[in-house]
Amino acid sequence: MTTMRKVTIAVMLAAAAQVGVAVIDIFVGPRGFLGGFDRGMQARYERISEGESKKLVVDSLGEPLAKSDEFNLPQRHGFEHFFDAAKKSPAVEYYLWVNGSNWFYSIGFDSTGRVVIKGEGNS
Repeated sequence: MTTMRKVTIAVMLAAAAQVGVAVIDIFVGPRGFLGGFDRGMQARYERISEGESKKLVVDSLGEPLAKSDEFNLPQRHGFEHFFDAAKKSPAVEYYLWVNGSNWFYSIGFDSTGRVVIKGEGNS
């Protein structure tokens, strides 16, 4: 087998492996179809901005999974910037939603019930 043929085969195998990883991520990853991830819910979450009312948020995302007085994504590692920002925010209450099997949204509200911080991530 020639060197050129070996290089061609190696490049094709590398490309196939990359496509395989992408397919696995799309279907099985934390935002994958097989995990029940709802892209419509993601779009609704992304449209929520600071200053919006608690009622509007609940109407958009549904009833939260949990309510807390602390920022409540299930994992801190990798999402430290959200936890740090939450400590500095005027939020007094946080709601948590789950999208699919492993994607979470945490939104903080101030004492008037307005969004002051939000974050998303997986566990």
